[in-house]
Amino acid sequence: MPSPDTGTSSGSPQPDASSLVSAVATPSIPQHGAIGLGGWTLIIPVDGSGNLSGTAKQLSMAAVTAPWLVRNPDGSLTFWAPATGAKTANSEHSRTELVSTDDWSFGTGVHTLSAVLSVDQVPSSNPDVCVGQIHGGGAIKSIPFVMLHWRGGDIVAIVKTVLHGSASQSITLLTGVPLGAQFSYVMTDDGNGSLTLTAAYLGEARQAVAHVVPAFLSTDQRFQAGAYQQATSGTSASDGGKVTFYALRLA
Repeated sequence: MPSPDTGTSSGSPQPDASSLVSAVATPSIPQHGAIGLGGWTLIIPVDGSGNLSGTAKQLSMAAVTAPWLVRNPDGSLTFWAPATGAKTANSEHSRTELVSTDDWSFGTGVHTLSAVLSVDQVPSSNPDVCVGQIHGGGAIKSIPFVMLHWRGGDIVAIVKTVLHGSASQSITLLTGVPLGAQFSYVMTDDGNGSLTLTAAYLGEARQAVAHVVPAFLSTDQRFQAGAYQQATSGTSASDGGKVTFYALRLA
């Protein structure tokens, strides 16, 4: 069954003064090549009957599923999510998104998701696509802990500051990343109660370390990645979010 999700950081995320963004050396990122789908499930924006309405379907084993997930000749993967698509139980936004099958307990070890990608299309009513998440599992499977967005050319992380409720901090890592341009990100649970977020574009890398509120320590978490577009309606069937991943690695 598709995992419930609050869909977005509701309310007004506040800039986080304690998580200073600084320039760093460009991080080690995975090499381009064929992206494997082992160890992932896949949420697609249609229901069990293939309709762009109702509750989104989740494949227990991720697989290329045109037109939602397509493998390109170079091995990259393109994710397409129409704004009018089916949605998960507690979300207002449709998505085509990989969900890791490897959950872990936050703050008890180092866990990393790294990617090279481009945001190729955004919905007309809201130029915002979430391209990576640290998301609750188990008893808190409805809680998106960290959401990394391409938002009008900015790379912005939204980090929840309460376990139950909408309060969150907003961290802008990069600005001026155009549609179609390749950039990279790294999201790391440092294993010590902190979270390191890095994004790089055209040789510029910026990083922030967020100190996680105690309520999230030892909670069940997992990584998610794809095209989680942030519009609630679309002007046509071709209106939505499209993202291409050239590399994707869990560690």
